[in-house]
Amino acid sequence: MKVEVLQKKDNELVFSIEGINSTIANTIRRAIIAEVPVLAVDEVEFVKNQSPLYDEILAHRIGLIPIKTDLKAYSLKEEATGKATTELKLILKAKGPKTVYSGDIKSKDPKCIPCYDNIPIVTLQKDKELVFEATAILGRGKTHMKFSPGLCYYVNAPAKFKSLEDLKNESQEFSKDKFIFFIESWGQLSCKEMVDESLKILDDRLEEFSKKIMKAK
Repeated sequence: MKVEVLQKKDNELVFSIEGINSTIANTIRRAIIAEVPVLAVDEVEFVKNQSPLYDEILAHRIGLIPIKTDLKAYSLKEEATGKATTELKLILKAKGPKTVYSGDIKSKDPKCIPCYDNIPIVTLQKDKELVFEATAILGRGKTHMKFSPGLCYYVNAPAKFKSLEDLKNESQEFSKDKFIFFIESWGQLSCKEMVDESLKILDDRLEEFSKKIMKAK
């Protein structure tokens, strides 16, 4: 197997893998999108909502705001043991006239804050208030897309692949065992963290499967 990084930006990563088949490539893709956990708001308690939007609509908007995630500090509720941290509290207090943005949300953990400050939530008229406390938890994209860390897809590489420009030539023959992966992070995790965590999850699943097979003999 040969892995080569082709392009790396702030929230984007392109790399090639040679020596695998489409089944393995798709397994990696699905693990990154659906299995790598990230923080997202799961519950919102509104103390005061004088905005023009119903609680349910605001809660939906708040839940889709990506939150920087520290996988070493938080655990999935179903996998937590002892005194593991499973929840993150976020609060917001705003008074109009103003547009309330994601950057107005304050986190109890300075490492885990909204990834972007400029996501609009709602506009408040003069003297109208919005006050809430939200609870974020770790979740997986297969449960709800708000828990997905980003986008991942792959394409087969041309047999004589040398650069990304080669992908534009449709007349070339394509290799069956070389794949180009494109990853874009929504900001909760870096692209490297997304890949590393997905491979760790797959490794753990395979180990668990192997143990169960051995017990079944």
